[in-house]
Amino acid sequence: MSTERELLPKNVKPITYNLEITPSFEDFTFTGQLSIQVEILEPTDCVVLNVLDITFNEVSLVTANETTLEATVQATIEQTEKEQIEFHFEQVLETGEATLVISYNGELNDKLCGFYRSTYVGDDGEEKIIATTQMEPADARRALPCWDEPAIKAKFNLTLNVPKHMVALGNMPVISKNDDGDLSKYVFDETPIMSTYLLAFVVGEFEFLEDVTSEGITVRVWTTPGKIHMGKFALEVCKNVLSYFASYFGIPYPLPKQDMIAIPDFSAGAMENWGLITYRQTALLCDDSSSVSSKKRVAYVVAHELAHQWFGNLVTMEWWKELWLNEGFATFVGNLAVDNFFPQWDIWTSFVSDYIFRALDADSLVNSHPIEVTVNKARSIEEIFDVISYCKGASVIRMIENYLGEEAFKQGLNIYLNKHAYSNAVTEDLWEGLTEGSGVNVTQMMDTWVKEIGYPVVSFEEVEGEKGKIRLRQDRFLSGGLAEGDDNLTVWPISIGYVSDSSETVTYINFNEKEAVLEFEYINWIKFNAGQSGFYRVKYSDSLRRKLGVALEEGILASTDRLGLVNDTFALAKAGLIELGDALEIIGYYKNEADYNVWADIAKCLSDVKVLFSEEEFYGDLKKFIKDVFTPIGEKLGYESIEGESDLDKLLRPVVLNQLGNNGDDGVVQWSKEKFANYLETSELDSDLISIVFSLVMKNGGEKEYIQMKNIYENADDPDLKIKSLAAIPKSSEKALVMDALDYSMGTDKVRTQDLMYPFHSAAHGPAKNETWDYVKNNWESLTGKITGGLGLLGRIIQYTTSSFTTNQQADEIQEFFEKHKNPSLERTINQSIESIRSNAAYVERSRNSIAAFLNK
Repeated sequence: MSTERELLPKNVKPITYNLEITPSFEDFTFTGQLSIQVEILEPTDCVVLNVLDITFNEVSLVTANETTLEATVQATIEQTEKEQIEFHFEQVLETGEATLVISYNGELNDKLCGFYRSTYVGDDGEEKIIATTQMEPADARRALPCWDEPAIKAKFNLTLNVPKHMVALGNMPVISKNDDGDLSKYVFDETPIMSTYLLAFVVGEFEFLEDVTSEGITVRVWTTPGKIHMGKFALEVCKNVLSYFASYFGIPYPLPKQDMIAIPDFSAGAMENWGLITYRQTALLCDDSSSVSSKKRVAYVVAHELAHQWFGNLVTMEWWKELWLNEGFATFVGNLAVDNFFPQWDIWTSFVSDYIFRALDADSLVNSHPIEVTVNKARSIEEIFDVISYCKGASVIRMIENYLGEEAFKQGLNIYLNKHAYSNAVTEDLWEGLTEGSGVNVTQMMDTWVKEIGYPVVSFEEVEGEKGKIRLRQDRFLSGGLAEGDDNLTVWPISIGYVSDSSETVTYINFNEKEAVLEFEYINWIKFNAGQSGFYRVKYSDSLRRKLGVALEEGILASTDRLGLVNDTFALAKAGLIELGDALEIIGYYKNEADYNVWADIAKCLSDVKVLFSEEEFYGDLKKFIKDVFTPIGEKLGYESIEGESDLDKLLRPVVLNQLGNNGDDGVVQWSKEKFANYLETSELDSDLISIVFSLVMKNGGEKEYIQMKNIYENADDPDLKIKSLAAIPKSSEKALVMDALDYSMGTDKVRTQDLMYPFHSAAHGPAKNETWDYVKNNWESLTGKITGGLGLLGRIIQYTTSSFTTNQQADEIQEFFEKHKNPSLERTINQSIESIRSNAAYVERSRNSIAAFLNK
């Protein structure tokens, strides 16, 4: 396997693309007329570009002295595999400027990538077509022949010829529109210099809302007809956040407008195209009646994409190896912006569970990868749009911001962005900016975190007879235990923050060794990784852990610390570093807990245990234990929303009802049935409770409820309701109905390809988990044929349908299956899934007696 990047030759570079595209909505093709101003850097008789699914009519080159040279188009088998094309000329092209002229045809595909089509049903009941784009990471080459690499930036002049009844949108404002017969010609202003993956254009029938920021930037939300009322919230967020980032980064927003549009068929959550951000409908649309979770999602995704207008668009990663510079930063500052405008959501506590814990779980695998990861092939890029790039990237950014302080961090970012504006950067460039802004050697502190795989667990043990002295040791943490040998050589530089019964203020101490004895200020209890700002796990000695119980019961610790303690404890139990019975025992200290984020993580930890031990004799006792844990908080909250209650309580209620209803509380199940019956009659149901009511009704219902839920899904106009009902359909306890739900999802046009992950996730986390994996195997060709594009959709289905397996036999079976059905772009995902199953198997075998003994107390 080649270890070199598949890059284009550097002898020619583009300066400006002049692109005119005419889509056909009859045969789903498009024609392209393209002239590229280029600079020939070295004499050559051949120009090489990226291209995919494009056919050529004519190709020529106009030299500086206006001589036209015809090109011969050809590609070797190797180049075709690399998605490259060669234009050969009969004479050598001398250095200097020239114009490459290309006439070509392309496919308006249904693959959710490149220039593709999306469909929806209009108010008249007829199917409507949208033509839209998704160029990232490497699909601009499906829309136009180009230098499709992030470091090869150029300007774009776009013209679109579209049916007169449609609207055309591009990265820049329209500078002219003229009708010609049945078509309208839209000419757009020239873009700044930018990467090809940020090029965007959309054609269809749309409505919009408009506002203007305090700096005079026009912002709009576009939707298909009939949904524009659901764009008001996102528009307000966009208006405020765009101004916030201009101030935070110290750099004005570079374009004159910012459009955001909801696309019915969309593979990712959103795409940060400069000036024209495209979204899944559920990531952009909500209204006053929407659930708190829906509003949080819309606010965050909008903020994340707007952050990219600086981090990613203004300054772009040099290559996909530095993807985290885009995604890690957008994730961190996206949360920063949401916290600024919605303090009632306690964003930085939820950040711990939503991002840090997710990253810690993913990075505890041998088959993880460093934040900065080598990737050489275009079709391997999608695999690194994952938890490590987004969540671990954001987590280490939070760690460095916490260490440097907010002002020094902001100053460093401003230096970095100004120095590399309209250009490309690598990780070291960011470290240089932060070092200059703070006076701290950031490279020395952060390189290990970015370039090395994994993270440490730091063990703390009191030194007998020496008050205040604690022995520390760091080891690479793996979900299957501590790393050994060569896998355990890394020493991470850690700034350990702690609070204690002697000091409520966080104190920091540097730990840059494998093992040390350090002195700390405390009397009885001490909590390490205070505020959970560090990307590591903490293992306390038995005595230190028991002493922390006092602080938990008395409510002294911050919510982030209570959250961190429970999550670390269950992760340590899974790794075999403590007994599972001891982890379950710590739950008793949370009897006075009231925080949503803490309860949500307790629910996740206990649900994970329940899934993995579902075949054991004590399963009924485990369910009773979980029900007993959640009964007091359930009685306090009640089933229904209370006027004036906090948004966090609205989020907490369905978490608690889910645990009660799925663990033997008949009252909650009966309540859900009554709420569902009333909903069928009145269409009225608290939006924060829809998911839990639908879920419990399906799990405790039969064919009648199954048919009713499909009807809700098929008739839902609200995008969020549509997803929630789709996810509920396969949650039946009857395996035959689950399989029918998968057939329904795969075999009809009622479920969009982008949404297939929802029914597979639900089916795999119920009683038909084995049958769901069998379904994936038996329908693998259909799945791979249906999911031909899109960022990681197929990988998610693999993860979802294998994550609850607990035997080495199942791991062997999955390994054998994928050895016969190889897919290079899924290799890392498959290896991670197999490793997770083997880790689950060891966990169950190792912990069976411990959990049984605990439940028998």
